[in-house]
Amino acid sequence: MDQAQAQKLFEEGALLVIKDVPIRTEFGIDTNSWNTGPKFLGVKMIPPGLHFIYYSAVDKEGGTAPRTGFFHYFRKGELLALRWDAASEMLVDDISDMGRENMRLDKQNLDR
Repeated sequence: MDQAQAQKLFEEGALLVIKDVPIRTEFGIDTNSWNTGPKFLGVKMIPPGLHFIYYSAVDKEGGTAPRTGFFHYFRKGELLALRWDAASEMLVDDISDMGRENMRLDKQNLDR
């Protein structure tokens, strides 16, 4: 991807922010997956369209819970903000409108 394409996708692509995800959680979107680190906050530059988001909790011994996931149709420039609920080991949608707006304004710092 060249610089112009990356800039366009940064400006027009969707943003998935996930707060409080434990370190080493298996997280993925479509065919890409990662084990989260201490600074993980989500994924940006998501092309508009239907995507599969999935995750699996990992215990202290490295055992992985069954994969959980959902489909989401991202619109151009959309922000989907979720939070990890440690009690249920699920993603929950309880971010305030003000919190979402702050995330949108700070998307450039998502991977710092």
